[in-house]
Amino acid sequence: MHELAAAGLAGDFERAREIHFKMLPLMRALFIETNPIPVKQACAFMGKCSNEMRMPLTPMSPAPAERLRSVMKELRLI
Repeated sequence: MHELAAAGLAGDFERAREIHFKMLPLMRALFIETNPIPVKQACAFMGKCSNEMRMPLTPMSPAPAERLRSVMKELRLI
């Protein structure tokens, strides 16, 4: 996201557009379930935290979590 914003602020809209479309599957996957659940799950996949949630939030369902993991693997984030 930093690179995308930096490219846009520098007026390099071609590069910003390229980054945007590359990251679009991740942006969509991060909204498969209620925010911030997928974001925390993504951080857990990266080893930055656990995927434990405080009520009223619950961990991601298995199928959406696997979709998120797949997208992150495709983008080499995990």
